[in-house]
Amino acid sequence: MDINEKVNLIEKSPTEEIVTREELTELFKTNSSPNHYIGLEISGFLHLGSLISTGFKINDFIKAGVNCTIFLQIGTQLSTIN
Repeated sequence: MDINEKVNLIEKSPTEEIVTREELTELFKTNSSPNHYIGLEISGFLHLGSLISTGFKINDFIKAGVNCTIFLQIGTQLSTIN
């Protein structure tokens, strides 16, 4: 997958905001497997749509070659998923 395809994949919906397209392109030019961190704190009932939407977006990052780490906190328990 070339850099433009990776950037397009990351930019696609439901992504609302990225640094800038130019910065993301430059990042992939200098690092083919950058790191991405996402933190989720579940303090009440989890809406299934939110979980599915987040999962699809994380899958886009993985397809683009990004190393994803997920910090998941349920109540007072903190877990890390790589």
